[in-house]
Amino acid sequence: MKKQKSIISKEHLCHGLEALSAGMAPFVKKLLGNKGMAEIDLIANWKNIAGEETAQYSLPQKIEFKRGNENNGTLYLLVANGAYALDIQHKTPLLLEKINTFFGYCAVAKIKIIQDNSFIHTPSVAEFEDKQEKKLVTPEEETYIQGITENVKNPDLKARLKSLGESIFKNNK
Repeated sequence: MKKQKSIISKEHLCHGLEALSAGMAPFVKKLLGNKGMAEIDLIANWKNIAGEETAQYSLPQKIEFKRGNENNGTLYLLVANGAYALDIQHKTPLLLEKINTFFGYCAVAKIKIIQDNSFIHTPSVAEFEDKQEKKLVTPEEETYIQGITENVKNPDLKARLKSLGESIFKNNK
């Protein structure tokens, strides 16, 4: 079955509006060159590449390449503090793999960590309450989970099964 072509033009659908980022790419490319585009792509997609949790405490700063090369660069990564720096250090092989998969070639070979806590996002009370509210299950669901896990002797396994049950109920809402 052929896909029908839309009668309404894209211009009319968006009322003539265009995303700001669409017009910025040529300007940024001229300003920063090809290397700058890689950095812009990395920054713009960092949450998707590194994962939401890692992106909350880290931010790519720049990619430095050896003269004449556009591969095997060094990524300078801002990290909130020493604990997060250690976490990034452990995640480095996985992050390198994700970054290079994103680019489609070995763009980055090393990650240099720069500790800087100036960009940390501290959640507001409302955000904290929203997260707590999302974790709750109804009393009936809690009773059901308790009933299923009551015969489990291992406390660690029991806690994990309860957490799994809560997650299942939460995600099915």
